Amino acid sequence: MDKNEKQFQCSGDCLKCLAVQRQYCASQHAYNSMRMVQKMQETLDAMFDEIDELKDKIASIQDNEALVFNPNTDEDDTAQEGDGAKKIDSQKQ
Repeated sequence: MDKNEKQFQCSGDCLKCLAVQRQYCASQHAYNSMRMVQKMQETLDAMFDEIDELKDKIASIQDNEALVFNPNTDEDDTAQEGDGAKKIDSQKQ
């Protein structure tokens, strides 16, 4: 670039610019808009994937909820029985 050549500085008023400069600016705005829309689409796709994954996890939890929290079962699988449980002798008290 020569010393006499002036570097373009946008004034914000497109009507004051030459047609060539307006075309360049318009193409830049269009390109930036397309990139923004593309990034938004990628973000939305990632969010939809995460939502689907969370839906599957919630469905899995809800399907097993009856088995985990059903107090009316006949099984005696409690945390107080088995290995590590201390048996309290009622005669010692």
